[in-house]
Amino acid sequence: MTSSKRSESDWQGLVNEFLICKRKLESKKDALLILSKELDSCQQERDQYKLMANQLRETHQSLKKKYRELIDGDSSLPPEKRNQVNLGQLLMDSRERNKKLADEIKELTQRLSETQGDNKLLRMTITKQRLGDDEVGVRHFPAHEREDLVRQLENAALHVEELEHSLKTLSDELQDVKAERNVFKEKAERLNLELNHILGGQEKRIIDVDALCMENKYLQERFKQVQEEVSLLKSNIQKYKTALDRRRNPEIGGKSNSRALTGVLSPKQVQGLLSEDNGCSLPATPQSISDLKSLATALLETIHEKNIIVQHQRQTNRILGNRVADLERKLKTLEISGFWSLPGECFLNADHIFFHFPFVTIVFFFWLHILLNCYFVISTVFKSISMLKCTTFLQGIAFSCRFLLNKFGIVITWFTNISTFDDSLMT
Repeated sequence: MTSSKRSESDWQGLVNEFLICKRKLESKKDALLILSKELDSCQQERDQYKLMANQLRETHQSLKKKYRELIDGDSSLPPEKRNQVNLGQLLMDSRERNKKLADEIKELTQRLSETQGDNKLLRMTITKQRLGDDEVGVRHFPAHEREDLVRQLENAALHVEELEHSLKTLSDELQDVKAERNVFKEKAERLNLELNHILGGQEKRIIDVDALCMENKYLQERFKQVQEEVSLLKSNIQKYKTALDRRRNPEIGGKSNSRALTGVLSPKQVQGLLSEDNGCSLPATPQSISDLKSLATALLETIHEKNIIVQHQRQTNRILGNRVADLERKLKTLEISGFWSLPGECFLNADHIFFHFPFVTIVFFFWLHILLNCYFVISTVFKSISMLKCTTFLQGIAFSCRFLLNKFGIVITWFTNISTFDDSLMT
């Protein structure tokens, strides 16, 4: 029973598979028919394309042959026919060229008319701007003047372009210079900070290297001048020493040289020598001649010393003038940069006292006047003492005091100037 049922089910399955295969076969058959039809149509199209290609190839060959015949001429044709064919081709080419040239001429003519219209409008505008009349025409300007105006306008436009280019170039250079200035400014600030750190200065009050260099230069000049003054004083001391030695030992020079001058004369000695014998002329004796020679030599040496003193005084004035100019320049630089300004009142502090600049100037000149008056009085007193016929000890003291007072006056003046300048800088 079971086997019969299984055989029926297998048979049913086989029938179904057969039907499926039959349907697939029919579909394959239909597809094969369609493909065969498409193959036939493709073959027909291929034949048509081959025929068209052959026809195009033949046409190309014929056209190529005709072109060669037109260019080279047909050898079978007579020369007249061949020339006619070449002339015909040239005629066609020339006609096409003439047509192109005619089009270009029309375009150029149109552009010329537009340019003339623009020039006319420009000239009328220039005329209106020149005469201020809206109804003014071209009749106010002749042709050559209008051409000159247009030429000047073109030159002015070119000049304006050049100026704009120059302005742009200069602006770029200005930016570069500003950048370099900022770089150098920052570099100078860094160098000042490093030098201040190396010199062990305060961080709040940075040492000004420029001021130190200026001070060093001033001190070098003063040192040179002091050396020259010291050499001059040494020569004077040597001369005075020689005179004192001659006064101490009159027997060395002998009796004939008892009245010989030593180069150191007082005003009373000169007056007494020139007023001998109640104004009469001196006798022409060897002693009087030697006295006059000694007097002339002493006067020349005195004049030379005075000239040297005047030169030193001028050099001192020049150094002080340069110093004052440098200080004024420094103050102006500080005032421009904003680090220093003139205060309106005096400020009192526990650490520092800041005065108004005119007040400091008045105080400075007041004390300077007092010190100089004291200096001149004392130096005059010691000068009168040195002119007297005193002992060697008193003369040495007098000359030493004069030298010390001179140096003391210079140092006091210099110290007062520097103190005033430092106070103003602190302000």
